Amino acid sequence: MSTRSQRGRAVQTKKSGGASRTLYIVMGAAVLLVIAIAATVALQNRQTAATPGREPGRTAANIPAGVDNNGFFFKGNDNAPVIVTEFSDFQCPGCAYYATVLSPQFEQEYIATGKVKFVYHEYPLSGHVNGAPAAYAARCAGEQGADKYWAMHDYLFTNQRQWSVQSDPRAQFVAYARQIGLDTAAFEQCYASSRFRDAINQAKASGDALRLPGTPSFAVNGQLVDTTGANSVEEIYARMRQAVDAALAGQ
Repeated sequence: MSTRSQRGRAVQTKKSGGASRTLYIVMGAAVLLVIAIAATVALQNRQTAATPGREPGRTAANIPAGVDNNGFFFKGNDNAPVIVTEFSDFQCPGCAYYATVLSPQFEQEYIATGKVKFVYHEYPLSGHVNGAPAAYAARCAGEQGADKYWAMHDYLFTNQRQWSVQSDPRAQFVAYARQIGLDTAAFEQCYASSRFRDAINQAKASGDALRLPGTPSFAVNGQLVDTTGANSVEEIYARMRQAVDAALAGQ
């Protein structure tokens, strides 16, 4: 009896140990799976996370905005005596300098006063891989209102160093969309569709046809401002102002 009992316990112990090991293996595998999933999610979050952008400086308030017959966004009096068109790349540092440093003065003196209708013509340079995507983001913002286009325009230039170095700036653009109060789901759907790709390509082609010397470039009442020999954005801006003043004087 004693031997059988001991053998019975021995056999039982052996079976119990095998089941326990199997259970431990299953549990260990489950834990490793959970860790792997958590690590994947964390990596994805790290790749797509976006830091909110800096708020742009204040611009003149209550300036009307709209879209012209060629699909380009403008601000100012639609019937202003002078039309200024800026050919610009959202990833161009000189364009960012104009937008953040020089344009507030021009906006206050010429646009807010009704003298100038200011049109933004996207001209993404081939060497700037995020220039076209930024233009898509601005156009998608513009679907929710012309004022939203200009809000995205300002965020893109104010935070150019933040998104321009990213391999995929989509999440960063969505962060800006959230900051300016867009319907982010609609914005993301628009951006993912790339439905403005052809429009931006056409905008680039029309700029190429003018043989633009670079960005930013300006046209006043359809006449490209001569910037031959200009060594700075300030000098380009000064020549544009001179052309505007001459056009206003001739009214």
